[in-house]
Amino acid sequence: MTVQNARGPLHDWNRNVARIVACADTPQLPAVLVSAIRDLVGFEHSVIFGYPPGRRPLFLFDGFSTAQKKSVIAPYLQRNYLDDPFFAACARAIDPGLYRMEDLTPDEAASETHPGYVSPCVSDSPGYLSEEIGFFARTDRGVYIVLSLMRPGDAPPFSAQEFATLEEIEPVVQSALARQWQTLGATGSPPQPTLGLSDYVEHSFRTFGRQVLTDREQEVAHLILRGHSSASLAAHLGISPATAKIHRKNIYAKLNISSQSELFALFIDGLSTVPSGGEPESRPNGTA
Repeated sequence: MTVQNARGPLHDWNRNVARIVACADTPQLPAVLVSAIRDLVGFEHSVIFGYPPGRRPLFLFDGFSTAQKKSVIAPYLQRNYLDDPFFAACARAIDPGLYRMEDLTPDEAASETHPGYVSPCVSDSPGYLSEEIGFFARTDRGVYIVLSLMRPGDAPPFSAQEFATLEEIEPVVQSALARQWQTLGATGSPPQPTLGLSDYVEHSFRTFGRQVLTDREQEVAHLILRGHSSASLAAHLGISPATAKIHRKNIYAKLNISSQSELFALFIDGLSTVPSGGEPESRPNGTA
């Protein structure tokens, strides 16, 4: 009796997992991991950033050409990251997992500011990409490692089946990312012995702007930081959209800023002042 060696759909993935394990803790791991994922689901661009709490993102790996890298990475690290829903999600201590960027994008930014898909990392031109999705991993030090996969504007977004396939391999991807950069943030960002990362973030949300904002304005500011538009603010608080916009305008005026990106920058600045073993310090500009 002859037994055929039938190969199941995960045969190639299992072989790639063996390669991933063999490359653990080596410089080859990111490229091997990205290649293994591409064997299952196609995409054009890939990039990995580290997001230490209270600090600018760290560039870790990319699949761009040299010209693309020069044109997109530096602007992102200098300023554009403040408009990135992935960065915002890490700052509010999102659960590790796989996410579509559109599901993390404030509805106001998606419908009013950016008609069409954009990526703060690659381009602010609507339609440059059809979609970006990200694997979110978190190290024991509270540093997020995010692997983004992108498709160009002339390609279809990731289908439900493709996303489901990526969700199946997400535990392996997350583990590989967290292990590869487990010591990231060791210098200057030691683990806090008293409170966890999520505790610091929640404390900062609760106290943000308390020196200059009214209780109602603080509540509105918290919701803006969580990605709410004027319309969703109104629905959440039971007020009119016009009143929500007035609150937003007053908040910006009191904090001497003019945009949601600047509001978020103030919040991140507050996170970066957390002393070792204690609570975030009060800031004279109204941030916690």
